[in-house]
Amino acid sequence: MIQRLVLVCVAFVVMTLAKSAGAQISETERKSAARAAYQEGVTLQEAGKYGDALQRFESAQKLFDAPTHLLHIAECQALTGRLVEASETYELLARKQLPPGSPDVFVQAQQQGQAELPALRARIPTLRVTTKPEHTKLQNLQVTINGVSMPTELLGIGRPLNPGTYRFTAVANGYATARHVDVPLPEKENKSVELVLEPRAGVAPAPVVVAPPPPAYQTGPNPQPYPDVRPREPKKDEPTSAGMLIGARAGVFIPAGDVETNAPMGDYATTGGGAGFDLYFRLAKMMLLGGTVEYASLGTPSEIPGLPRLTFDTSAQTTYFGATLGIIPNVDKVSFIGDLGIGSRAASQSLRASTYTRETTVRGLEFLFGVGVSIPAGPVRLVPKINISVGSFSSRTVVENARTDERDLSPTGRSVHAVFFIGLGGYYSLDFGSKPGASPGPAAASR
Repeated sequence: MIQRLVLVCVAFVVMTLAKSAGAQISETERKSAARAAYQEGVTLQEAGKYGDALQRFESAQKLFDAPTHLLHIAECQALTGRLVEASETYELLARKQLPPGSPDVFVQAQQQGQAELPALRARIPTLRVTTKPEHTKLQNLQVTINGVSMPTELLGIGRPLNPGTYRFTAVANGYATARHVDVPLPEKENKSVELVLEPRAGVAPAPVVVAPPPPAYQTGPNPQPYPDVRPREPKKDEPTSAGMLIGARAGVFIPAGDVETNAPMGDYATTGGGAGFDLYFRLAKMMLLGGTVEYASLGTPSEIPGLPRLTFDTSAQTTYFGATLGIIPNVDKVSFIGDLGIGSRAASQSLRASTYTRETTVRGLEFLFGVGVSIPAGPVRLVPKINISVGSFSSRTVVENARTDERDLSPTGRSVHAVFFIGLGGYYSLDFGSKPGASPGPAAASR
């Protein structure tokens, strides 16, 4: 009898375990279901149905742990006004330990989440709630926020909350607020509210609803990939973190000011044409660091003091070498471009006759200021630009009939000059690395 009973129990246990095992879906089925939920979520998110998309991404995360799911969950939470929850999901994604050799899409999702988190944090408002009398002097104090009990430990603390309007009531033994207090709380604001409790005979706290804890998202230590799960692609016009701009510009050079005291630039050179060669390294997406070289063939004055104009063939030119530091907010869109620089300029004037030659060259330090507009045209950037170089010549060299006289200009003899450039440049934009949102592999490339 006992043996028969044991056999029956064993058979029952075996059948129960078999039924339980049959009820659980396989790992392959879980991945397939998660993939379907994820893809539906992406479609809904792109269509602006963020609430429905959030449900799909949450389902996908419960079926299969992946950083890509957490990224979209956080984005949809933020898009539906749940900024506090979105911040926690971003934090969870950032803390996730990815094993060596993790798929690029997982690494990219984590990096994208870390990049989006600071802007989200800046949007989260805070609300500090206090009571009068102080809560430490009240017995059985109960504060409700939108009908839900608020722990008294939070009183006096600037608490992060989602944007919205909050209704407060407070009651304690013998005290209560005269009426509810409504507090509008927009994004980015830090507010304080004081709940004034008045003496009330026979008042006792009423039972309140306790808010359920928010759902926790399952996360495992070593997530494994499944096909076609990719984070949302960033905007296509977002530039890479680093790159290079290389090209040339041509235009009009206009000298102004004085070569030295009582020696106007107009006595040496006038407006002429020229070109410049620029090389910039682009860092941190928008910072420019590089150098520039200029050469211009300038015009000559109709009369040179002390010399008859028709006796000589005259020419004038200028060169500039310098380093520049600039900014271009978005190299892939129509954007402002500006730079500051420092360099050395040489300007020379040549006089030639059958029996006489003289070449005068002045050199000095200049500071450059430039502004322009970058206009993308494929890989080329067209840049209408204006530069102003301001400085002072510090030395002068005169070669007269093969005899050289070189001297420094005294501080009292120096004067300020300027060279204006107005022209158009063309630059080839070279990106270092892949653009954000570019496909990390063949599967994405086929989209």
